[in-house]
Amino acid sequence: MHLHQQYKTYNGKRYEYYSIAESYWVNGTCKKKILARLGHLTKHQAQQVRNVLKIAKSVDAFVATSNDILFENHWRYLDIAFLGHIWDRWNLSEVFTYSKNKDIQTADMAKILTSYRCLDPGSYLSSVEWFKETAWSMMLKTENKFNDSRIYRELTGIENKKEDIELHIYNTLRDEDEKSFKEVYYDISDSFFEGRKCKLAKPGLTKNNGFKSKKIVISLLVNSKGYPFSWDVLKGDTADVKTLQKKTNDCTKRFGISDITWVFDRGMVSEKNLEHIEKKRKQKYITALDRDQIKNVPGMDLEWFNSFNIKNAEKKIIELGFEKYDDSLYYKDMGDAKVKGKDYERRYIIGFNPDMFRNDRKNRRDDIRKGKKYLEEENKELSKARGDRREDATKRRIETNMKKLRAKSFLRYHLKPITVKTEKGKSVKSFKVIFDSENKEAIKKAKKLDGLFTFITNHFKSEETRDAVEIIRAYRDKNRVEEAFKKVKSFIKFQPINVRSPKHVGAHYTVSILSYLMDITITSKLREYKIEGISSVRKLYKTLKRCLIGEIKLKGIKTIKKIKTLKPIEKKILKIFGCEHLVEKRHLRVLGID
Repeated sequence: MHLHQQYKTYNGKRYEYYSIAESYWVNGTCKKKILARLGHLTKHQAQQVRNVLKIAKSVDAFVATSNDILFENHWRYLDIAFLGHIWDRWNLSEVFTYSKNKDIQTADMAKILTSYRCLDPGSYLSSVEWFKETAWSMMLKTENKFNDSRIYRELTGIENKKEDIELHIYNTLRDEDEKSFKEVYYDISDSFFEGRKCKLAKPGLTKNNGFKSKKIVISLLVNSKGYPFSWDVLKGDTADVKTLQKKTNDCTKRFGISDITWVFDRGMVSEKNLEHIEKKRKQKYITALDRDQIKNVPGMDLEWFNSFNIKNAEKKIIELGFEKYDDSLYYKDMGDAKVKGKDYERRYIIGFNPDMFRNDRKNRRDDIRKGKKYLEEENKELSKARGDRREDATKRRIETNMKKLRAKSFLRYHLKPITVKTEKGKSVKSFKVIFDSENKEAIKKAKKLDGLFTFITNHFKSEETRDAVEIIRAYRDKNRVEEAFKKVKSFIKFQPINVRSPKHVGAHYTVSILSYLMDITITSKLREYKIEGISSVRKLYKTLKRCLIGEIKLKGIKTIKKIKTLKPIEKKILKIFGCEHLVEKRHLRVLGID
């Protein structure tokens, strides 16, 4: 049945009237049967009749007033469903063993915690409340199964699969782009505990947070595109330099990595490490030397840089035969040279950064000024001594502070014993710091190294496999692993850690790395397909977060779940990532969404 609209003209005037009609077919022709004549209707009356007829035709239709409709609950859907899709594209659940005896699988727990780390990083304790606000229970049929005790039990299961996860990611990356393992980037960082005990934690100085009583060391290995595929949590007293040999052995054995180039920071450079990669692993490396090692580079003469100043530095460096890499780097390939006392060679490339040169000069002047000011302030304090001062303790304290100010080697000073009267008239022994002079020789020596650094590699110039530009580019690209650490430790909020057993700490880091894997996968796609208004993975998450599932209750009738209407930008995101099915009716009905 439908509302049939007709018109007739009488005395030159056009009239509108309505009927309720029913359509039927006769010999292929559609005809109408008038069931009831309604006469003239206003637009509002006509719409009311249409609504009634619509209800009559549909078993799902109902009549309700606005007071009958209640918005009972809502859950986050599209952002977590999207991340679930990215997880499934990596086939990460295949790594975990399925158990019939579990009402929530380890793979599902890893997926949930990974999405939590991506979207709302925080402690595992609050993840239970977060879970209740999402549609994960509908998607995984795990209602009331996600709780604190289950999380900590499954963390052990996640960490037990760490090596399998690494191998799975490595194989996936290698199958997609074998050339992405031409170079691998390795780095070490640290994290810490607050008020927790852990066998891995040791007291020590962290790189960004000063001394911590419960420090741990974390390592990460990424391919040339920045995708992580191997990581470790190590004891807090593990030295950076001691991790490299184990990592190269481990990767050669487990991944079958052979024809690659290791790129790592100067903090991991030692003769034993370089020899290990060269001789035992027979692999290549690209790294850099500390500044104080530059003077030992074969063919290097620091006297070249005696006449450099802020105005003439770039002109002078070109005169010395350095070539321009970009505005911030000039380089000179020193070629292959025998290592002192060894029977093998290495290749050295000297770099000069004009901006670093200017900063080194400025910073040294500032350090000297701060050093002099500190000595003046120290004298004020010594003149107010309330008790006898010991010379050795006073000297040690001053030297320690001067080292922190990076001024000790540039200033000459000595202590002169003095007697100080206290407020009560008591005489005590103290000292006065006598400034002698600036150490001109030390300053001149330091100036020769301003703006300089050295790349070192066993990609020999004589082999012509890599030119100097390629070597420099590879070392500069180590910021891929540095960026990964930045994401893991801030965006993923790896610190301070809220778990304490070694396996749980390891699992926490594994989940953090998996979250970063999701993040860089999305970021790579966003670089390929530009979306206006979506400049980062965080903005993408924020956009998708708005698309919720709402529960609507109709008094005395039924309760339904509906998904929020998608905006064009949300549809575009789903299309680019090939997951339009997440909002299709067929998919939503499986979740119990109308």
